[in-house]
Amino acid sequence: MVGWSEERFNEISEQVTGFMKGNGFQLKNVTFVPISGLNGDNLAVRSEDPALSWYKGETLIQALEDSEPLARALEKPFRMSISEIFKSQQSQLIISGRIESGTVQTGESIVVQPSGEPASIRSIEVDTEIQDWAVAGQNVSLGVYGIDPIHIRVGDIISSKAEPIETSDLLTMKVLAFEHLMPMPVDVHRGRLHAAGRIQSIPAVLNKTTGATEKKNPKVVAPAKVARIVVKLESK
Repeated sequence: MVGWSEERFNEISEQVTGFMKGNGFQLKNVTFVPISGLNGDNLAVRSEDPALSWYKGETLIQALEDSEPLARALEKPFRMSISEIFKSQQSQLIISGRIESGTVQTGESIVVQPSGEPASIRSIEVDTEIQDWAVAGQNVSLGVYGIDPIHIRVGDIISSKAEPIETSDLLTMKVLAFEHLMPMPVDVHRGRLHAAGRIQSIPAVLNKTTGATEKKNPKVVAPAKVARIVVKLESK
């Protein structure tokens, strides 16, 4: 923010809102919060700067905590992407990340992909508090055992052993095109990981708002269009 200008804040909010609306985002799920990462203003504690007295909304942490995960995410199998790996003061192996879907509880057996190695959960920590279980949308630290750390990397996916996620080198995805897309080489990025691949086919161009098919099997996807594509990776 430039001097906590309310006018500048509203200007940026309107610009971003227009972009997100045009690309199919539901505006009821969008919140704007003026913050300062340098000074910590409005991150976890409301800013006391008089220049920001015009803002009456939530802090960033409050806005994140008030956002509810979609109900369907809770009903899906447990999936979590690993963002950090470390050992506790008691030398317990800890893996941290955000639960993308499903639920997890202590004592549960899990599988780490792509290594396929099994492990078990000894402890669950949510917001520095020990819990017996956690759900989609929460950032957690899981104490695990029964697995060698060499089989775990940042970016790996863990899932329930009862409903494991499968590895694949063929991906079907919904994408927003920023340039022309056609059968062509691409790089696929997820978190800190990336893999080379190729757009194998383009089944459909989709309506940004409804997701309905507008055109089947197009040869090219124009910029700003949403499409369903199939990507073949060089390796799993």
